[in-house]
Amino acid sequence: MTTEFSGDFSDQRLTFKLDNLGEVKYYKKQPTEVDDEAIFIIIKENLMAGLSYGSLEDWSEDSNFVEIDVPENIIASDFFYFLTKEFDQAGYELSVGYEMTISPESINVYSEYLEKILPLLSFFGVKMVKPKKVAMKPRHKYVKSLTDVPFSIDYKGSKATVYWVKRNEFLIKAGANLLETAPLTKAGVIGFAGKFGLRLREEHADQIKNNVLIQDVKLRSVNEVGTFLYFAGTNSWLQLKSPEGKTLHELTVVK
Repeated sequence: MTTEFSGDFSDQRLTFKLDNLGEVKYYKKQPTEVDDEAIFIIIKENLMAGLSYGSLEDWSEDSNFVEIDVPENIIASDFFYFLTKEFDQAGYELSVGYEMTISPESINVYSEYLEKILPLLSFFGVKMVKPKKVAMKPRHKYVKSLTDVPFSIDYKGSKATVYWVKRNEFLIKAGANLLETAPLTKAGVIGFAGKFGLRLREEHADQIKNNVLIQDVKLRSVNEVGTFLYFAGTNSWLQLKSPEGKTLHELTVVK
């Protein structure tokens, strides 16, 4: 497959303008200005070392950066999440640690888009094949007997009572306190977890007043619960605790 492009270059950057496929830029060193809708792949020693959305942490000077500016028919934040899952399956362990729901139609669009730009990305060291992971992530099973157990959360000032009522449904009870401000990255901007948490709060804006839940909220996963309440930043399976002090991880992990 051949894709036509135009572009420009300098001693620090290559720009590929791909018409209806957006733009891909390659930087020899960390760019000083970052668009909050840009997706970055960090390359170190000619291998993919990280993935970032809308911000860049302080990477070492020997890192290079590939910026993906998606076309208008693609939602950048959703495509970033899609990428983390794709690379995670390839063995890179880049999962953001929480869940989003992307429609099958969007997944088809994102898969086709990735397939079209992947040959270009491969020139910069982005490969979809990597040795298998050494350690498996723990799996958790839904336990119906825990449906009525009030799990408590007390993390960074966020306090809540949560019930795991169905396999894909968690209920946060009214009265929960939400962490007021999304944390900033080292670059001084809100990271992906913060943006996702703010999006969840916007979806439930009528149920929140002064960072306190005035109505119960239903979410789809442990990770969404943590992102909604305190913008992630920790393993929420360990933050949900039963009245006896056992974590949700202890009670549901598959051994």
